[in-house]
Amino acid sequence: MSKRHVMAIDAGTGSGRAIVYDLTGAVIGSAQEEWVHPIAPGVPGGLDFDTANNGALIDRVIRAAIADAELTAADIAAVSTTSMREGFVLYDAGGEVLWACPNIDGRARAEADKLTRAEVSDQVFRIGGDWVSLTAPARLLWLRENTPEVIERASHMGMLSDWMATRLTGAYCTDPSAGSSSALFDLQARNWSDTLFEATNLDRAIAPRVVEAGEVVGQVTASAAARSGLREGTPVVAGGADTQLALLGLGRMAGQATLVGGSFWQMTVLTDRPLIDPGRAPRTLCHVRPGEWMTEGIGFLSGFALRWLRDAFLDPLLKTADSEINSFDLIEKLAVKVPPGAGGVIATTAAPMQSDNWHQPPLSFLGFDLNAPGPAVGQLARAVMETGAYLAHAHLLKLEELSGRRYDTIQFTGGSARGGLWPQIVADVTGREIEIPEVKETTALGCAMLAAVGAGLFATTEEAIGAMTSSIERRVRPDPAKTVAYRDHQNRWAEVTLGTAAMSEQGLLEAIWRPAGAKSTEMTPIQKV
Repeated sequence: MSKRHVMAIDAGTGSGRAIVYDLTGAVIGSAQEEWVHPIAPGVPGGLDFDTANNGALIDRVIRAAIADAELTAADIAAVSTTSMREGFVLYDAGGEVLWACPNIDGRARAEADKLTRAEVSDQVFRIGGDWVSLTAPARLLWLRENTPEVIERASHMGMLSDWMATRLTGAYCTDPSAGSSSALFDLQARNWSDTLFEATNLDRAIAPRVVEAGEVVGQVTASAAARSGLREGTPVVAGGADTQLALLGLGRMAGQATLVGGSFWQMTVLTDRPLIDPGRAPRTLCHVRPGEWMTEGIGFLSGFALRWLRDAFLDPLLKTADSEINSFDLIEKLAVKVPPGAGGVIATTAAPMQSDNWHQPPLSFLGFDLNAPGPAVGQLARAVMETGAYLAHAHLLKLEELSGRRYDTIQFTGGSARGGLWPQIVADVTGREIEIPEVKETTALGCAMLAAVGAGLFATTEEAIGAMTSSIERRVRPDPAKTVAYRDHQNRWAEVTLGTAAMSEQGLLEAIWRPAGAKSTEMTPIQKV
């Protein structure tokens, strides 16, 4: 039994978790705790990443996962880390955290606007594949202008997956998949871009060393072992960004399309070259495997919207009734009774990705019929699910246009793929067959594969994929009649989404998010299907 298990540690948008795997890819033990990101006092749009409390949470879930697996720390051959993209941490020369933010921090609006007016944002997109709305250039400039003492003391920078590895080892490094989400990377070179650091007037010296995913970056220190319950000296292996590791966990290769359904939804394709959209809609990042890149369209909070619906409507009622019913099971049971089109209800929770102008409409539900029988929660839930599918479809069509190919089959992974209804809606809206893998949480599985390679338990990443990738649990085929019907529903949703965005611009409603550094103050029109 000894040394035949590895651990993945995952800092997601909404939670931190640790999962122990064996070498077949089976989960042996796990632990997870939800977290929230505190609002930065006096900073409009600012959200902090609480490294003290979140670090303690990570330590707890590591210890709890080992206990849940009924193993000892000595049985863990290696650990690796993964996280949400874009968020990063700054350290002083002694390794103390000076500042940290999650991916959804939006404080640097003015700085992003300055970069756009100076046409630096265009340069960042051409070289780094992403815009400046939620990436490091604008945030670092905000720090320089608002808290210059932080920038003056900063000696090291790391993405959030790097932060967890640094807590365990004291080493500073990143991999291309996480590092490229900073928008300070040269995608072609798979390394930091001197040109972008110079263009944004930032100090290249704070950037960590770049290693490829699967390399050992250090060992668990004595202090980290005491905090977390890991064994001192356990190898810590470079992991990477959550979406790319989800694709690795699925065993996906260049030329395939995958929908990753977590708090945000990512419709992705893998290519053997950086695929930069001249229209700056989807973005491109490095994949974890050398020689591969990922282009994605992001569904803003598609999965989180259903969690919000649960927290806002169902959980308070279920707790009052002292019910043991699983709230997500109840949501699906109510939504499945509602026909396509959600009985006329439209949820405006997000808009298709437009990197340089990604306005998000006000969270709204429109079109209720007061004379309709039955609980309206089912319509709300179905409308949220359909919006997620509409966004995925819009992104799929754009990715097919860019790549010059059609993707007849889409793998759907992540928490949103667990039920029966949502995958069926995605199949019906897109008109494509959906494959659901047995293992839904493939981000952590991909991370575990890298840990196993770094520990020498597999000779190559391909060998780890062959041994640990799960088979397809089920296939969901579209209903052709519903696919045709959904075209009108999706086009209606597009018009209503633009309409609510316009009301936001008029000051009548509050947008869920306004982009920093946008090319325009108005939302980009949504393409009809």
